[in-house]
Amino acid sequence: MTAELQHTLAKSAGFSGTSLHTGEKVTLKLQPAPVDHGIKFKRKDLADEPTIDANVANLKTVERATTIGEGAVRVHTVEHVLSALSAMGVDNAIIEMDANEPPIGDGSAAPYVEVIKKAGTAAQEAPRRFFDVREPIHVES
Repeated sequence: MTAELQHTLAKSAGFSGTSLHTGEKVTLKLQPAPVDHGIKFKRKDLADEPTIDANVANLKTVERATTIGEGAVRVHTVEHVLSALSAMGVDNAIIEMDANEPPIGDGSAAPYVEVIKKAGTAAQEAPRRFFDVREPIHVES
């Protein structure tokens, strides 16, 4: 993997399962995305198939699950798939789902890592963007 370049998925891959909090059957598909696209969730179950950017500006709650949203559209329990994409070095991807929550798999990021391995990753012709922490961050409970 070329660490200084952005990466996407080499091909589409996905899996189906049950969502954790709603118990719905859901199919998730990871799709390649162009340079500087970022990570976006696409709700295939809703009219117009709205997308939600996976960024801190769209963070709604983190109580028992990380929820992101834009307008009235929400996606819950995104932390497992997002951590897998980050760990595997994927900068640009479309996460298509036919429910408001991804399948939970075994409760870890491992099923998503396996899907990403199946899809493979591909370097893109643009430099990776980094977030620079410029001052200490403290987390307390």
